[in-house]
Amino acid sequence: MIETLLLCLLLLILAGVIHFSLRHTWWRTDVDLSLPRILMYHMISPHLPKKQSKFNRLRVTPESFEKQLHWLHQNHWQSMSMAELAECQSIPPKTVVLTFDDGYADNYIHAFPLLKRYNMKATIYIVTERFNQDWATDKDTKLSSNELNNEAMLTHDMVREMLSSGLIDIGSHTIHHANLPTLSPEQKEEEIAHSKTILEHTYGFTCKSFAYPFGFYDEASLALVQKSGYTSAVTTVAKLIPWKEQNRYEVPRLIISGRQSLFDFKLKMQKGRNR
Repeated sequence: MIETLLLCLLLLILAGVIHFSLRHTWWRTDVDLSLPRILMYHMISPHLPKKQSKFNRLRVTPESFEKQLHWLHQNHWQSMSMAELAECQSIPPKTVVLTFDDGYADNYIHAFPLLKRYNMKATIYIVTERFNQDWATDKDTKLSSNELNNEAMLTHDMVREMLSSGLIDIGSHTIHHANLPTLSPEQKEEEIAHSKTILEHTYGFTCKSFAYPFGFYDEASLALVQKSGYTSAVTTVAKLIPWKEQNRYEVPRLIISGRQSLFDFKLKMQKGRNR
């Protein structure tokens, strides 16, 4: 009986070690801290009840976000916007870029006060037609997402206030959150080039940063982003090429999930990898 219990205990420990290793891939070489960590967020808000939400992974709670900012501050990480990073000739070690996709109102309500408290910069990629409650589709099903479309979005006044703070840079996330590779050349130009014009005319600034919706892009989209005058573009491709060797129009990001702990966050910052 004792031998059986010991065997079961050893198997449980072994299973735990295997699970931890597969999840965190701790054996992989860390990306040097001289290279920036570019983080991807969506919402900073409380989680919904599990039965009501498919997208709690996109919701980092305000409490978790503050713990992350506090850790970054305590460990002397320096923040930049994507526009600043793209123009920086000498990137300091331990540089972090906080990016937010879509343009949710909670970026202003919950994230912005915390960013001001810790004097951290961020780039928010906004969908210009985000108020119609039909911009968001489920990446998996390709159907309209009621959950995301019902979220409150950043108002024009919120965007203007954040821009005026000097901490927040605004980038384009297209007009309709479009799947760019599926579009015609004319539609691509509308979503990429015209979204930049809309943002600049609406808020009175120069829009330099772009984010591919869903992380999807093709060679034509990439070329058009460059032609339109953006200085960088981010994606969600699960790879990390060191920034100094990187095409700045295919910038991968570390995905910060609402389902991950502070330990997961610290490990991603140390290793510089999603997995």
